[in-house]
Amino acid sequence: MKNKIPTHKIGAESEAISKIILDNVELAKNHFEIIKKRFLDINSWELFAGKNKAKFTLRNQKGELILDPPQVGNYISIRVPLLPNKDEDHFDWVKIEVYEEEKKEDYEAIYIRLRPTSNPTNPSDEVTHFLDSTATSNFFIRRNGREISAEVYARNEVPNFEDKTLSEKIRNKAVALGGMLIGSKLQWEGLTDGLIRDEK
Repeated sequence: MKNKIPTHKIGAESEAISKIILDNVELAKNHFEIIKKRFLDINSWELFAGKNKAKFTLRNQKGELILDPPQVGNYISIRVPLLPNKDEDHFDWVKIEVYEEEKKEDYEAIYIRLRPTSNPTNPSDEVTHFLDSTATSNFFIRRNGREISAEVYARNEVPNFEDKTLSEKIRNKAVALGGMLIGSKLQWEGLTDGLIRDEK
């Protein structure tokens, strides 16, 4: 599945990988089911990512909150702390463009790819995100025998300056550069650590 990640060509990239090894395969299978529920509950990601992290909300094509498992074509609104989007709803938007599951006897995985997109509540095609549409965020959870991992691979992160006002360009550059340098990695490390946590 890892070959699903788009090739990095431009801008910044980052990776966050958290792993845990359980005492036996049966425990690993049971814990993976817990992680799967956490991973597919995108509306609760902020609870696992830690304090002062971005808030994620799964939405349909009308921009309405949904509680169903994510699927291709769904949107996710993101509220960035400290420097929210200047639009009326203060959201940055991404769209789920890939969702895949793989399950074998001793291996299972789920992969989700997100890409910056326009606000589904606005008829404009203008990307409403601090990164432009070349960027992707690639999320995996995997179980390989007794080992479980949660992984995020950010690729081709370039600030979004297209059709933006000066203040929007400044904000996008500030948020994007913060993400490229430290914020993105810290955000995703908080999420991957939280997702795989074994709360005995």
